Order: sequence, then structure tokens, then C-alpha cells
Amino acid sequence: MTQYNDTQSLTSNERTPMVTVNNNPDNELATLWLIDDDAALRMVLADTFEDAGLTVISFTQAQAAWTRLNDILKSSESTALLPDVILTDIRMPMMDGLSFSDWVHKHFPKLPIVIMTAHSDLTSAISSYQTGAFEYLPKPFDLDDAVATIYKAINYQPNLVISNHSIESNTNVSTDTKEQPVNKPNAAKSARKTPKAAESKTHEKPKPQTNNNPSGIIGQSQAMQTVFRAIGRLAHSPITVLITGESGTGKELVASALHQHSPRNNKTFIALNMAAIPHDLIESELFGHEKGAFTGATTSRQGRFEQADGGTLFLDEIGDMPFSTQTRLLRVLANGEFFRVGGQQPVKVDVRIIAATHQNLEELVKQGKFREDLFYRLNVIRLPLPPLRTRREDVPALTTYFMQRAAEQMNTAPKQLHPAAMQMMQSFEWRGNVRQLENVCLWLTVMATGDTVMIDDLPPELLENISSTLDNQQQHVSSQDAIENNHLQSQDTFGTQSWQQALGIWAKQSLQAGATDILQTATPEFERVLLTAALHHSGGKKIAAANLLGWGRNTLTRKLQQLNLSSYQE
Repeated sequence: MTQYNDTQSLTSNERTPMVTVNNNPDNELATLWLIDDDAALRMVLADTFEDAGLTVISFTQAQAAWTRLNDILKSSESTALLPDVILTDIRMPMMDGLSFSDWVHKHFPKLPIVIMTAHSDLTSAISSYQTGAFEYLPKPFDLDDAVATIYKAINYQPNLVISNHSIESNTNVSTDTKEQPVNKPNAAKSARKTPKAAESKTHEKPKPQTNNNPSGIIGQSQAMQTVFRAIGRLAHSPITVLITGESGTGKELVASALHQHSPRNNKTFIALNMAAIPHDLIESELFGHEKGAFTGATTSRQGRFEQADGGTLFLDEIGDMPFSTQTRLLRVLANGEFFRVGGQQPVKVDVRIIAATHQNLEELVKQGKFREDLFYRLNVIRLPLPPLRTRREDVPALTTYFMQRAAEQMNTAPKQLHPAAMQMMQSFEWRGNVRQLENVCLWLTVMATGDTVMIDDLPPELLENISSTLDNQQQHVSSQDAIENNHLQSQDTFGTQSWQQALGIWAKQSLQAGATDILQTATPEFERVLLTAALHHSGGKKIAAANLLGWGRNTLTRKLQQLNLSSYQE
């Protein structure tokens, strides 16, 4: 596979890397079809992939790409015109990316598609994989990561060869009806399109949104996008999944989402907490019992495994399962059979097992409290969930959702958090994770006065924690200021101040003044200074200036337009 290294810049004597399918030098350059209705983003991506050694063909709509593929499918055009990979947006006019991806997967199953979208919720991720997408890129994404994903997609499949026989078998079109077009994928979903500004740039920060997906899982952070990808890949597989994470991170919601989006979604989903069942009743609860099996067993009873036959059984807090019960569970996982308590006949079931724990099972295995063979049976796919304190950018959307839900429960109008109060909420550690945040929102709905929640309205435990945190931060800032002042005094003794120090001072002053998105403010100015200096040094020669900056000519021209440096434009 072609190696991509963003730390190496091309000199004027070096050639742009050439990417071919399977790294075969005899093959032609790999071709990427880029589909997005946003002209600015399309230009940025096209330049990026061309600099990465790909041949890029751009389309403003999925329908145009569908027309080209349909012509190839009808043999009106040569199969040599097929791309090696397609990168498409989801929400576009006339035909959306998901319908397009589904159609391509049916008629060109070996052609990899990568789907990108700014509406990076769980539903979009799962729908992308269900249409046969190779990968799902939620915006904002890093351009280097996008290039690496496209490289991987190109080399994932062998060269695509479509024979006339496969075309006929896919379309059921005979030679005398050759001109009949293949049915266009349903474009009715294009009504879901949102304002174009929402996807205009890859670096655009998504705005906090209320939860619109039925699974109840909210998250725009990169950590949650990883979870969404995993759910999308695992939903249609019957494989056993082990969900790990701290209490309150939403393990049961993820398990429910895996069931809802699986082929078993019309069957039963049963959630069972191992820590909440008395040890002497847990086997009867799981496997059922026969009449007279023990004192009080006056009738036969189905266990949870039988009740979940054909569906999904979620075993929460699996680390608290008694050692004796672990042995019986191992048998079910091995061959799908078990005996009821007091039973003589084996019971056969088809159940998908999803387990979860907040404990370290490897450590329990070392301590002899958890069977090692059962651990390896359960640990086929491990899905770790991030704690809320590592995805603070999701707090506003979660807070809005929980405040609305609490208002519905209390039959009152939802309250809004003042920006300062929301900032305090984001700085809190949330040791109880999302569950603790939900409880705080319910407390605020009941206890806070007025329609706007101020800092003083926050629960006492948040205010106490925030006060201690701010004190620690102030002490840290004071010590850092002292170090920087000593350093600056030393610099003044020897001469001028470095540009890095000046930038650091500006950043600190901006943050103390309450500024946000300072990187988005500084980056254009940083580029403007370097671009102007390079053009002055090169005497206004753009190609020379581009080489000095390590850019291509197209990139430099685009930057001149974006930074309004009209005096240097032709």
C-alpha cells in the first residue's frame, strides 16, 4: 500500500507521488470520483487528493455520477472509465449519497465508497454502512486522515472488472432491451437536505444539536464518532460484543442500538443486570426451571435465554456473575444449548449475547474471580465507551436534550442555560458521566428559578468542585506567569522576543478575555503573513512563492482568494 507521510514536503525537483491500484507500477493512476455540492469544499478536497497522487474527477451532484455509472452498466461506455474509489457527501439535491451508495453497492459491489457528512449522528453512520460503504468520515475530518482512508479503499479491492455476464445478471436486461435505463435509486430522501452552510468546510465546528436519532445516543466528538462507526460495523453481525466503560456512560443504550439496527430488531431485546439478581436465583433467571426443581418452584418457567430466542440478551455487569454460573454461560456461548434448573432435556436457542462491565475483567481473571475461557468467548469484539469528561464538547447538546426531556416530565417550559453556566457545566469532571448530567438537568428544572439558569443556580456539588478547580487553575496560571515573566526578562536582556513567545502571549490574553475559536482566528493571519513574505521574497512570482511555502500552485491561488490578497492576484 502506498505510504503517506505528511511530514515530507516535495522540493521543486521531486515529483508528486503516483498512486496506483495495489501499488502495481504497470497500472494507471488511481481515479477518485469526488461528489459534493459545496464548491469550496470540493475544491479543497480535489487539490488535496491531486497533491496525494490521485486522478480526481469532481461531480456537483450524485445524479451526475449515477448517470455515468449507468452508462457503463449499459455498456454505453467502457468499464475502463470506472473509478477506483468514490468519495461522496450524503445530503445533496435530487439524489442523496445514501441512495447513491446503495445503488452502487448493488451494481458494482467491488467499487469502494467512502461517505462524508457534517451531520455525524448515529443514524448517518449506521445507514452508511448498511448501504455498503467502505468507510464513514464525519466532518470535521483531518485531510491527512481522509487521504489515508482513500488509499486504504483503493488497495482494499482488486482491480474492478465487470463482464457482460455480470451486467446481465445484475440488471436482468437482455441484449434487445439494452437501451432501457436501470432504475434510478430513490431520491425522495433528498428532502432531508439541510442548509449548505452546515457542510461548507471540513474544519467547521458543528453546532450543538438536539438528539434526532431514535437510539438516544448523542455525540459530535471524535470519541463518539468512533463508537458510531463501531455500531455501524457491528449491527448486522451476530458476533458477541463486550462493552466496557465507567458507570453512566450509556452501555445499555449502545447495546439497544446494536439490537435495533440488526436483523434481529423484530425480536426481543432483554437487558439483565447481573449485580441486581441474588446469586441463588441467577441460574433460574437465566436458564429457567422445571416444576419442583427447588422449594417454591410450583410451575415450570422459561428463563431469559428462552425468552430472548431469536433476539438479543444484554448481560450488564457481567463481572458480577457468580463463578458457577459462568460455567453454564460458557456452554451456551459454545453451542447454544443449556438445561433448565432441574431439567433433563437440553434447550436449544439462537441468542446474540452482548455483555457489559465497568470492571477490569483481565484483572478479575488474574484474581481467579472470572473464568479465563469465558473472558475470551466474550471478548470477541470490545467496544470501549468514553467517559463524559473526555468529550466535553458534547455537554451542550446533552444538556439541551436532558433539559427538554425534564421539562416534558415536569410539564413545564424548558429552561436555558446562560453561556457562563454552560461553560461551568463543561468544565465539571462528571464522575457519574451522562447519568449524573441527566440528574443535574432534572434538578435544575425543578429547583432553578426563572427561565435562564445562571451560575448561582447550579447544584452545590458543582459549585464546590468548580471553585476548587478554579483555585488550582489560578495557582497554575500564576506559576506559569512567573516563569514566563522571568523568561521574557531574560530575553529582553539578550535582545528581541521570539515570534513563538509573542504568539503565546496573544493566545493567553485572548483566552483570558473570553475569546473562543482562537485557532480559527490565528490561522488565516498566520498564513497571510507567511504568504505575503514569500511573495515579496520571490518578487511576486507565484510558482516560486508556492515552492517556498511547500504548496502547489492551485493551493496558493486559492489562498490568495480566501485571504483577500487581491493585489497579488492576476
